[in-house]
Amino acid sequence: MTSPVDWIGKSHVGYVMNAEFSDDNATLIVELMSAIKSQFGDAVYCPPREALHITLLDWLAPLYDYGADKDELFARLQPDYDRIVAGAIAASSPISVHFDSIQVSPSTIYILGKDQGQFASIRQAFVSGVELLPGTKLPPTIVHSSLIRFQRPIPLETVRDYVAGLKLDITERIANFRLIRNTKEPNLEFEVLKRYVLGVAVE
Repeated sequence: MTSPVDWIGKSHVGYVMNAEFSDDNATLIVELMSAIKSQFGDAVYCPPREALHITLLDWLAPLYDYGADKDELFARLQPDYDRIVAGAIAASSPISVHFDSIQVSPSTIYILGKDQGQFASIRQAFVSGVELLPGTKLPPTIVHSSLIRFQRPIPLETVRDYVAGLKLDITERIANFRLIRNTKEPNLEFEVLKRYVLGVAVE
């Protein structure tokens, strides 16, 4: 059975880095989500177009309680984290990610992409150059975008069988990553704090 999440629409402060989809690709993803929603109804939650993103890494995880004010933690961590991230992203050329795989986990339907190794290089530079606070999850090892969350239990294999018949074939060219302060999950309310441009030398 699927494992529903209980945090959709709830307030959680986090500082995370991700990339946006182009309008054309976002439109195709919304159409994909609509098809899945039509099949499974209120068992699934589809985020609005504005919430769609490609995950890079977390500075301060939205769903983890550090036992301290996250804004105060961010102010302390920001200089070192910014320096490491800026250097790693400046050293990378713009990234083309090809998404052609729809995956289903117990909690999430997500799309899987392939790049030329840049995501892994940036993530490795980050974890090697900073000291993550205890509780902060390591960056993912995949290039992905989480789309749909399950809101009630339904047979997992039924979802996987349906999704196996769907097709997705998009390429996203990423020119920058954004650092955001997220205040409602999943990425429903946020403020863009800074954009890091790929391949542009740090001043």
